[in-house]
Amino acid sequence: MFGLAKGTAGTQKGRRRIRITFTTLRQFSAFLLGGTALALLWSNLNHEAYHRFVYTVLESIPGMGHGGGPLEITFHFLVNDFFMALFFGMAMKEVSESFLPGGALSSFRKAALPALATLGGVIGPVVLFFILKAIFPPIIDGQEVDITRAWAVPTATDIAYSWLFASFVFGAKHPAVTFLLVLAVLDDLIGMAIIAFFYSSNVHPEYLGFVLLAMLIAEGMRRKRVRSFWPYVIIAGPISWIGLHFTGVHAALALVPVVPFMPHASRDLGMFAEMEEGRHDTMNEFEHYFKPLVDVGLLTFGLANAGVYLKPEAFQASPTWIIFTSLVVGKTFGIYLFSRLGIFLGLSLPTHMKLSQQIVLGCVAGIGFTVALFVTDVATRDMPNKEVADMLKLGALMSFLAGPIAIHLGRLFKVEKIHS
Repeated sequence: MFGLAKGTAGTQKGRRRIRITFTTLRQFSAFLLGGTALALLWSNLNHEAYHRFVYTVLESIPGMGHGGGPLEITFHFLVNDFFMALFFGMAMKEVSESFLPGGALSSFRKAALPALATLGGVIGPVVLFFILKAIFPPIIDGQEVDITRAWAVPTATDIAYSWLFASFVFGAKHPAVTFLLVLAVLDDLIGMAIIAFFYSSNVHPEYLGFVLLAMLIAEGMRRKRVRSFWPYVIIAGPISWIGLHFTGVHAALALVPVVPFMPHASRDLGMFAEMEEGRHDTMNEFEHYFKPLVDVGLLTFGLANAGVYLKPEAFQASPTWIIFTSLVVGKTFGIYLFSRLGIFLGLSLPTHMKLSQQIVLGCVAGIGFTVALFVTDVATRDMPNKEVADMLKLGALMSFLAGPIAIHLGRLFKVEKIHS
Protein backbone atom coordinates (compact mmCIF):
# COMPACT_ATOMS: atom_id res chain seq x y z
CA MET A 1 0.00 0.00 0.00
CA PHE A 2 2.82 2.36 0.93
CA GLY A 3 4.60 1.59 -2.35
CA LEU A 4 1.37 2.19 -4.30
CA ALA A 5 0.77 5.54 -2.55
CA LYS A 6 4.39 6.51 -3.15
CA GLY A 7 4.06 5.57 -6.83
CA THR A 8 0.83 7.57 -7.18
CA ALA A 9 2.44 10.60 -5.53
CA GLY A 10 5.41 10.28 -7.89
CA THR A 11 3.10 10.10 -10.89
CA GLN A 12 1.20 13.19 -9.76
CA LYS A 13 4.47 15.02 -9.17
CA GLY A 14 5.64 14.04 -12.65
CA ARG A 15 2.40 15.25 -14.21
CA ARG A 16 2.70 18.52 -12.30
CA ARG A 17 6.22 19.03 -13.64
CA ILE A 18 5.03 18.34 -17.19
CA ARG A 19 2.14 20.78 -16.74
CA ILE A 20 4.44 23.50 -15.35
CA THR A 21 6.95 22.93 -18.17
CA PHE A 22 4.18 23.08 -20.79
CA THR A 23 2.78 26.30 -19.28
CA THR A 24 6.25 27.88 -19.21
CA LEU A 25 6.87 26.96 -22.85
CA ARG A 26 3.54 28.54 -23.79
CA GLN A 27 4.22 31.71 -21.79
CA PHE A 28 7.53 32.21 -23.57
CA SER A 29 6.01 31.40 -26.99
CA ALA A 30 8.60 28.63 -27.30
CA PHE A 31 6.49 26.70 -29.84
CA LEU A 32 6.44 29.68 -32.23
CA LEU A 33 10.21 30.10 -31.81
CA GLY A 34 10.70 26.38 -32.35
CA GLY A 35 8.67 26.38 -35.57
CA THR A 36 10.52 29.46 -36.78
CA ALA A 37 13.92 27.92 -36.05
CA LEU A 38 12.92 24.63 -37.73
CA ALA A 39 11.69 26.50 -40.83
CA LEU A 40 14.89 28.52 -41.11
CA LEU A 41 17.07 25.44 -40.62
CA TRP A 42 15.11 23.25 -43.07
CA SER A 43 14.82 25.98 -45.72
CA ASN A 44 18.55 26.62 -45.70
CA LEU A 45 19.66 23.00 -45.55
CA ASN A 46 17.25 21.79 -48.24
CA HIS A 47 15.17 24.61 -49.67
CA GLU A 48 13.46 22.45 -52.31
CA ALA A 49 12.31 19.86 -49.75
CA TYR A 50 11.01 22.60 -47.46
CA HIS A 51 9.16 24.28 -50.32
CA ARG A 52 7.58 20.96 -51.35
CA PHE A 53 6.39 20.32 -47.78
CA VAL A 54 4.81 23.74 -47.40
CA TYR A 55 3.33 24.25 -50.87
CA THR A 56 2.58 20.78 -52.29
CA VAL A 57 -1.12 20.56 -53.21
CA LEU A 58 -2.77 17.98 -50.95
CA GLU A 59 -6.23 18.35 -52.44
CA SER A 60 -7.84 20.47 -55.14
CA ILE A 61 -11.50 21.46 -54.80
CA PRO A 62 -13.08 22.59 -58.11
CA GLY A 63 -14.94 25.90 -58.16
CA MET A 64 -13.95 26.91 -54.62
CA GLY A 65 -11.01 29.13 -55.52
CA HIS A 66 -11.04 32.84 -56.31
CA GLY A 67 -12.55 33.55 -59.71
CA GLY A 68 -14.24 30.14 -59.83
CA GLY A 69 -11.01 28.19 -60.19
CA PRO A 70 -9.92 25.26 -58.02
CA LEU A 71 -9.06 25.76 -54.37
CA GLU A 72 -5.64 24.21 -53.79
CA ILE A 73 -5.21 22.85 -50.27
CA THR A 74 -1.62 23.03 -49.06
CA PHE A 75 0.00 22.97 -45.62
CA HIS A 76 0.55 26.71 -45.97
CA PHE A 77 -3.14 27.26 -46.79
CA LEU A 78 -4.34 25.12 -43.87
CA VAL A 79 -2.18 27.09 -41.44
CA ASN A 80 -2.73 30.63 -42.75
CA ASP A 81 -6.40 30.39 -43.75
CA PHE A 82 -7.77 27.99 -41.11
CA PHE A 83 -5.53 27.88 -38.05
CA MET A 84 -4.92 31.64 -38.05
CA ALA A 85 -8.69 32.16 -37.80
CA LEU A 86 -8.34 30.95 -34.19
CA PHE A 87 -5.39 33.29 -33.65
CA PHE A 88 -7.35 36.33 -34.79
CA GLY A 89 -10.38 35.05 -32.86
CA MET A 90 -8.28 35.20 -29.67
CA ALA A 91 -7.22 38.75 -30.53
CA MET A 92 -10.84 39.77 -31.15
CA LYS A 93 -11.86 38.32 -27.79
CA GLU A 94 -9.44 40.69 -26.03
CA VAL A 95 -10.62 43.62 -28.15
CA SER A 96 -14.28 42.87 -27.40
CA GLU A 97 -13.76 42.59 -23.64
CA SER A 98 -11.72 45.79 -23.49
CA PHE A 99 -14.89 47.76 -24.37
CA LEU A 100 -16.79 46.31 -21.37
CA PRO A 101 -17.17 48.30 -18.12
CA GLY A 102 -13.79 48.36 -16.38
CA GLY A 103 -12.02 47.60 -19.64
CA ALA A 104 -9.09 49.53 -21.03
CA LEU A 105 -11.24 51.03 -23.81
CA SER A 106 -14.46 51.47 -21.81
CA SER A 107 -14.22 55.27 -21.62
CA PHE A 108 -12.69 58.13 -23.57
CA ARG A 109 -10.42 58.96 -20.61
CA LYS A 110 -8.94 55.45 -20.58
CA ALA A 111 -8.72 54.92 -24.32
CA ALA A 112 -7.66 58.35 -25.60
CA LEU A 113 -3.89 58.29 -25.02
CA PRO A 114 -3.32 54.59 -25.86
CA ALA A 115 -5.41 55.10 -29.02
CA LEU A 116 -3.37 58.15 -30.00
CA ALA A 117 -0.12 56.28 -29.27
CA THR A 118 -1.39 53.37 -31.40
CA LEU A 119 -2.07 55.78 -34.25
CA GLY A 120 1.51 57.01 -33.93
CA GLY A 121 2.70 53.40 -33.91
CA VAL A 122 0.98 52.90 -37.29
CA ILE A 123 1.69 56.22 -38.99
CA GLY A 124 5.35 56.39 -37.86
CA PRO A 125 6.42 53.09 -39.47
CA VAL A 126 4.45 53.78 -42.68
CA VAL A 127 5.98 57.25 -43.12
CA LEU A 128 9.47 55.93 -42.41
CA PHE A 129 8.87 53.01 -44.81
CA PHE A 130 8.17 55.36 -47.72
CA ILE A 131 11.03 57.70 -46.78
CA LEU A 132 13.53 54.81 -46.67
CA LYS A 133 12.12 53.31 -49.87
CA ALA A 134 12.68 56.65 -51.65
CA ILE A 135 16.21 57.10 -50.27
CA PHE A 136 17.31 53.46 -50.67
CA PRO A 137 15.27 52.06 -53.59
CA PRO A 138 15.42 48.24 -53.58
CA ILE A 139 17.62 47.14 -56.48
CA ILE A 140 17.91 43.40 -57.16
CA ASP A 141 20.10 42.10 -60.01
CA GLY A 142 20.49 45.64 -61.35
CA GLN A 143 16.75 46.36 -61.48
CA GLU A 144 14.63 48.40 -59.08
CA VAL A 145 11.95 46.31 -57.36
CA ASP A 146 8.66 47.79 -56.20
CA ILE A 147 7.91 46.83 -52.57
CA THR A 148 5.09 49.34 -52.08
CA ARG A 149 2.59 46.58 -51.23
CA ALA A 150 4.64 45.80 -48.11
CA TRP A 151 3.89 49.23 -46.58
CA ALA A 152 1.69 47.72 -43.83
CA VAL A 153 4.21 45.11 -42.66
CA PRO A 154 5.95 47.47 -40.17
CA THR A 155 2.61 48.51 -38.62
CA ALA A 156 2.30 45.12 -36.87
CA THR A 157 2.90 44.39 -33.19
CA ASP A 158 3.26 40.88 -31.79
CA ILE A 159 1.15 40.87 -28.60
CA ALA A 160 2.78 37.83 -26.97
CA TYR A 161 6.42 38.84 -27.37
CA SER A 162 5.74 42.52 -26.71
CA TRP A 163 4.03 41.59 -23.45
CA LEU A 164 6.90 39.24 -22.55
CA PHE A 165 9.65 41.82 -23.07
CA ALA A 166 7.58 44.61 -21.50
CA SER A 167 7.35 42.45 -18.36
CA PHE A 168 11.14 42.04 -18.40
CA VAL A 169 11.72 45.79 -18.82
CA PHE A 170 8.99 47.31 -16.63
CA GLY A 171 7.99 44.49 -14.28
CA ALA A 172 4.77 42.50 -14.57
CA LYS A 173 2.61 44.98 -12.61
CA HIS A 174 3.89 48.22 -14.16
CA PRO A 175 1.10 50.29 -15.79
CA ALA A 176 3.28 50.50 -18.91
CA VAL A 177 2.58 46.79 -19.51
CA THR A 178 -1.18 47.39 -19.51
CA PHE A 179 -0.69 50.47 -21.71
CA LEU A 180 1.30 48.35 -24.16
CA LEU A 181 -1.32 45.58 -24.20
CA VAL A 182 -4.05 48.09 -25.02
CA LEU A 183 -1.84 49.55 -27.74
CA ALA A 184 -1.06 46.08 -29.14
CA VAL A 185 -4.73 45.03 -29.20
CA LEU A 186 -5.75 48.26 -30.96
CA ASP A 187 -2.82 47.74 -33.33
CA ASP A 188 -4.12 44.25 -34.14
CA LEU A 189 -7.59 45.69 -34.76
CA ILE A 190 -6.10 48.17 -37.23
CA GLY A 191 -4.05 45.36 -38.75
CA MET A 192 -7.17 43.27 -39.32
CA ALA A 193 -8.84 46.26 -41.01
CA ILE A 194 -5.77 46.82 -43.20
CA ILE A 195 -5.78 43.19 -44.32
CA ALA A 196 -9.50 43.38 -45.07
CA PHE A 197 -9.48 46.67 -46.99
CA PHE A 198 -6.03 47.04 -48.53
CA TYR A 199 -4.93 43.48 -49.28
CA SER A 200 -8.13 42.16 -50.82
CA SER A 201 -8.03 42.06 -54.61
CA ASN A 202 -10.98 41.25 -56.88
CA VAL A 203 -13.47 41.98 -54.11
CA HIS A 204 -16.98 40.57 -54.63
CA PRO A 205 -19.10 42.40 -52.04
CA GLU A 206 -22.19 40.33 -52.82
CA TYR A 207 -20.70 37.49 -50.77
CA LEU A 208 -20.59 39.69 -47.66
CA GLY A 209 -24.17 38.51 -47.19
CA PHE A 210 -22.70 35.27 -45.82
CA VAL A 211 -20.74 37.26 -43.21
CA LEU A 212 -23.91 39.16 -42.28
CA LEU A 213 -25.77 35.82 -42.03
CA ALA A 214 -23.07 34.46 -39.70
CA MET A 215 -23.42 37.53 -37.48
CA LEU A 216 -27.23 37.19 -37.41
CA ILE A 217 -26.93 33.51 -36.50
CA ALA A 218 -24.45 34.33 -33.72
CA GLU A 219 -26.74 37.07 -32.39
CA GLY A 220 -29.71 34.68 -32.56
CA MET A 221 -27.82 32.08 -30.55
CA ARG A 222 -26.82 34.71 -28.01
CA ARG A 223 -30.46 35.77 -27.60
CA LYS A 224 -31.47 32.12 -27.21
CA ARG A 225 -28.86 31.94 -24.43
CA VAL A 226 -26.67 29.38 -26.17
CA ARG A 227 -23.84 29.12 -23.66
CA SER A 228 -21.51 26.69 -25.45
CA PHE A 229 -18.95 28.33 -27.74
CA TRP A 230 -19.02 25.39 -30.16
CA PRO A 231 -22.12 26.45 -32.18
CA TYR A 232 -20.56 29.89 -32.67
CA VAL A 233 -17.33 28.32 -33.91
CA ILE A 234 -18.64 25.43 -36.05
CA ILE A 235 -21.85 27.02 -37.40
CA ALA A 236 -21.35 30.80 -37.62
CA GLY A 237 -17.56 30.52 -38.13
CA PRO A 238 -17.60 28.46 -41.37
CA ILE A 239 -20.37 30.61 -42.86
CA SER A 240 -18.28 33.71 -42.16
CA TRP A 241 -15.19 31.96 -43.58
CA ILE A 242 -16.99 31.14 -46.84
CA GLY A 243 -18.28 34.71 -47.11
CA LEU A 244 -14.85 36.27 -46.61
CA HIS A 245 -13.16 33.71 -48.89
CA PHE A 246 -15.48 34.37 -51.83
CA THR A 247 -15.57 38.12 -51.14
CA GLY A 248 -11.79 38.19 -51.59
CA VAL A 249 -10.99 39.22 -48.00
CA HIS A 250 -8.51 37.01 -46.14
CA ALA A 251 -10.56 34.20 -44.61
CA ALA A 252 -8.33 34.07 -41.49
CA LEU A 253 -10.53 36.91 -40.20
CA ALA A 254 -13.58 34.60 -40.16
CA LEU A 255 -14.10 34.63 -36.38
CA VAL A 256 -13.58 38.40 -36.04
CA PRO A 257 -17.26 39.23 -36.84
CA VAL A 258 -18.51 36.26 -34.74
CA VAL A 259 -16.63 36.44 -31.43
CA PRO A 260 -18.19 39.77 -30.26
CA PHE A 261 -21.62 38.10 -30.23
CA MET A 262 -20.59 35.38 -27.77
CA PRO A 263 -22.13 35.79 -24.27
CA HIS A 264 -19.56 37.49 -22.07
CA ALA A 265 -18.97 38.72 -18.53
CA SER A 266 -20.49 42.00 -17.38
CA ARG A 267 -17.08 43.55 -16.65
CA ASP A 268 -13.55 43.24 -17.92
CA LEU A 269 -10.87 42.26 -15.41
CA GLY A 270 -8.07 43.34 -17.71
CA MET A 271 -6.31 41.75 -20.64
CA PHE A 272 -4.87 38.30 -19.91
CA ALA A 273 -5.90 38.68 -16.25
CA GLU A 274 -5.26 35.61 -14.09
CA MET A 275 -8.66 36.07 -12.40
CA GLU A 276 -10.34 35.28 -15.73
CA GLU A 277 -9.38 31.63 -15.23
CA GLY A 278 -12.37 31.25 -12.91
CA ARG A 279 -14.85 32.76 -15.36
CA HIS A 280 -17.18 30.46 -17.27
CA ASP A 281 -18.93 32.79 -19.67
CA THR A 282 -18.89 31.72 -23.32
CA MET A 283 -16.21 34.15 -24.47
CA ASN A 284 -13.77 33.12 -21.73
CA GLU A 285 -14.52 29.41 -22.19
CA PHE A 286 -13.70 29.89 -25.88
CA GLU A 287 -10.32 31.39 -24.94
CA HIS A 288 -9.55 28.82 -22.23
CA TYR A 289 -10.22 25.93 -24.63
CA PHE A 290 -8.42 27.21 -27.71
CA LYS A 291 -5.53 29.24 -26.25
CA PRO A 292 -3.31 26.21 -25.48
CA LEU A 293 -4.07 24.90 -28.98
CA VAL A 294 -3.17 28.26 -30.53
CA ASP A 295 0.00 28.61 -28.43
CA VAL A 296 1.22 25.18 -29.55
CA GLY A 297 -0.16 25.55 -33.07
CA LEU A 298 1.95 28.64 -33.64
CA LEU A 299 4.73 26.12 -34.22
CA THR A 300 3.00 25.31 -37.53
CA PHE A 301 2.69 29.02 -38.33
CA GLY A 302 6.42 29.51 -37.83
CA LEU A 303 7.11 26.39 -39.89
CA ALA A 304 4.83 27.52 -42.75
CA ASN A 305 5.94 31.15 -42.92
CA ALA A 306 9.47 31.61 -41.61
CA GLY A 307 11.32 29.51 -44.17
CA VAL A 308 13.50 32.38 -45.35
CA TYR A 309 16.44 31.44 -47.56
CA LEU A 310 19.27 33.29 -45.80
CA LYS A 311 21.57 34.36 -48.57
CA PRO A 312 24.39 36.55 -47.23
CA GLU A 313 23.30 39.41 -49.49
CA ALA A 314 19.82 39.35 -47.92
CA PHE A 315 21.31 40.83 -44.73
CA GLN A 316 22.67 43.74 -46.78
CA ALA A 317 19.61 44.26 -49.00
CA SER A 318 17.51 47.38 -48.55
CA PRO A 319 14.12 45.56 -48.32
CA THR A 320 15.34 43.75 -45.20
CA TRP A 321 16.53 46.90 -43.48
CA ILE A 322 13.59 49.03 -44.63
CA ILE A 323 11.19 46.67 -42.83
CA PHE A 324 13.40 46.24 -39.76
CA THR A 325 14.12 49.97 -39.37
CA SER A 326 10.51 50.98 -40.05
CA LEU A 327 9.32 48.57 -37.36
CA VAL A 328 11.84 49.31 -34.63
CA VAL A 329 12.61 53.01 -35.23
CA GLY A 330 9.26 53.96 -36.78
CA LYS A 331 7.26 52.41 -33.93
CA THR A 332 9.53 53.89 -31.27
CA PHE A 333 9.34 57.48 -32.42
CA GLY A 334 5.77 57.27 -33.70
CA ILE A 335 4.49 56.16 -30.29
CA TYR A 336 6.69 58.64 -28.42
CA LEU A 337 5.76 61.66 -30.59
CA PHE A 338 2.02 60.92 -30.56
CA SER A 339 2.12 60.34 -26.79
CA ARG A 340 3.81 63.71 -26.49
CA LEU A 341 1.07 65.22 -28.66
CA GLY A 342 -1.56 63.65 -26.39
CA ILE A 343 -0.02 65.17 -23.29
CA PHE A 344 0.11 68.54 -25.06
CA LEU A 345 -3.63 68.16 -25.74
CA GLY A 346 -4.32 67.60 -22.04
CA LEU A 347 -4.27 63.82 -21.82
CA SER A 348 -2.21 62.12 -19.13
CA LEU A 349 -0.15 58.99 -18.74
CA PRO A 350 -1.04 56.47 -16.00
CA THR A 351 0.64 56.88 -12.59
CA HIS A 352 4.30 55.74 -12.49
CA MET A 353 4.67 56.24 -16.25
CA LYS A 354 6.98 58.93 -17.64
CA LEU A 355 6.99 60.35 -21.14
CA SER A 356 10.62 59.35 -21.67
CA GLN A 357 9.63 55.72 -20.99
CA GLN A 358 7.41 55.83 -24.08
CA ILE A 359 10.60 55.49 -26.11
CA VAL A 360 11.27 52.16 -24.38
CA LEU A 361 7.63 51.10 -24.74
CA GLY A 362 7.65 52.09 -28.42
CA CYS A 363 10.72 49.95 -29.01
CA VAL A 364 9.03 46.95 -27.39
CA ALA A 365 6.02 47.50 -29.66
CA GLY A 366 8.42 47.26 -32.61
CA ILE A 367 8.46 43.47 -32.27
CA GLY A 368 6.35 42.64 -35.31
CA PHE A 369 7.23 38.94 -35.62
CA THR A 370 4.03 36.82 -35.88
CA VAL A 371 1.65 39.47 -37.22
CA ALA A 372 4.36 41.06 -39.38
CA LEU A 373 5.12 37.66 -40.94
CA PHE A 374 1.42 37.14 -41.62
CA VAL A 375 1.02 40.58 -43.24
CA THR A 376 4.22 39.97 -45.26
CA ASP A 377 2.78 36.72 -46.56
CA VAL A 378 -0.47 38.43 -47.55
CA ALA A 379 1.35 41.40 -49.12
CA THR A 380 3.74 39.24 -51.16
CA ARG A 381 1.23 36.59 -52.19
CA ASP A 382 1.32 37.71 -55.84
CA MET A 383 4.88 39.00 -55.85
CA PRO A 384 6.80 37.21 -58.65
CA ASN A 385 10.22 37.78 -57.06
CA LYS A 386 10.27 35.40 -54.08
CA GLU A 387 13.81 36.51 -53.24
CA VAL A 388 12.45 39.96 -52.34
CA ALA A 389 9.61 38.36 -50.39
CA ASP A 390 12.23 36.48 -48.34
CA MET A 391 14.07 39.75 -47.65
CA LEU A 392 10.87 41.35 -46.38
CA LYS A 393 10.23 38.32 -44.16
CA LEU A 394 13.78 38.49 -42.85
CA GLY A 395 13.18 42.10 -41.80
CA ALA A 396 10.02 41.01 -39.97
CA LEU A 397 11.92 38.20 -38.23
CA MET A 398 14.77 40.50 -37.24
CA SER A 399 12.29 42.80 -35.48
CA PHE A 400 12.54 40.31 -32.60
CA LEU A 401 15.77 42.15 -31.76
CA ALA A 402 13.63 45.09 -30.63
CA GLY A 403 13.11 43.13 -27.39
CA PRO A 404 16.79 42.98 -26.33
CA ILE A 405 17.25 46.57 -27.54
CA ALA A 406 14.35 47.66 -25.30
CA ILE A 407 15.96 45.93 -22.30
CA HIS A 408 19.10 48.04 -22.80
CA LEU A 409 17.00 51.18 -23.32
CA GLY A 410 15.20 50.40 -20.05
CA ARG A 411 18.53 50.48 -18.24
CA LEU A 412 19.54 53.66 -20.06
CA PHE A 413 16.32 55.45 -19.02
CA LYS A 414 16.53 53.96 -15.51
CA VAL A 415 13.10 52.31 -15.62
CA GLU A 416 12.01 51.24 -12.13
CA LYS A 417 10.40 47.82 -12.25
CA ILE A 418 7.08 47.19 -10.51
CA HIS A 419 6.39 43.53 -9.74
CA SER A 420 3.51 43.81 -7.28
